[in-house]
Amino acid sequence: MGGIFEPGVMIIWGMVVVALVIAMRQPGARLRQGVMRGADMFLVNGPKIGVAILAAGFISQILPEDIVAAWLGESAGWQGILIGCAVGPFFPGGPLVIMPLVLALLKAGAGVPALIALLTAAATWGLHRIFMFEIPMMGGRFTALRLVSSIALPPLAGLLAALLVQVLGAPAPGH
Repeated sequence: MGGIFEPGVMIIWGMVVVALVIAMRQPGARLRQGVMRGADMFLVNGPKIGVAILAAGFISQILPEDIVAAWLGESAGWQGILIGCAVGPFFPGGPLVIMPLVLALLKAGAGVPALIALLTAAATWGLHRIFMFEIPMMGGRFTALRLVSSIALPPLAGLLAALLVQVLGAPAPGH
């Protein structure tokens, strides 16, 4: 089927129902506060998700599949993993922005190992987060120690993904 009836979406709806029942049994205005908080988060994040999905749709149509497959595809090996590691830190935003773009790359022929390296690099070395939050809040020494101690994580994640793809096979795009 797909869409709102996918298992992951149904799990989220189940969590919503459980939280709703719990909130309804709480004293005070918990239900109203929960609805207001959810609406607030939707108003903040909904447009980001919508724009990210639109961008991913357009990007998936304009990415040259032969180049994506050659540079990031399953057969790219270490080259694809290293490119994913190099590009990942430059991806802006969190999962609401990056996941639709990664899906577009997957559909354009990028391999799972390169994309897992990219996602891991974005999560561990995200430049926007380092410069906007980490250095100002934690300081340069802490940031340097964290970056040096995590330098091997993205390539290792890509390598492990390559081994797992050989054993288990690659997932279908979007599943």
